[in-house]
Amino acid sequence: MKLSSVDYYLDWPVSIKLENLRDFIMANLEKKGDLIRWSIVDIQNSIDSSGTKKLRIKAVLAN
Repeated sequence: MKLSSVDYYLDWPVSIKLENLRDFIMANLEKKGDLIRWSIVDIQNSIDSSGTKKLRIKAVLAN
């Protein structure tokens, strides 16, 4: 089993409520490999008026 560390950026759309954020993040990360652990490192507001936020996520994946 090979472990890899990933620095991943993900757009958080306004349509995803806070209660559903964990499932949204995990669904996107599991596309990359078997998810071991993850954490949100940074949240930035969008420059445009759409209201989306940019999440910076560090994750460890098993491939």
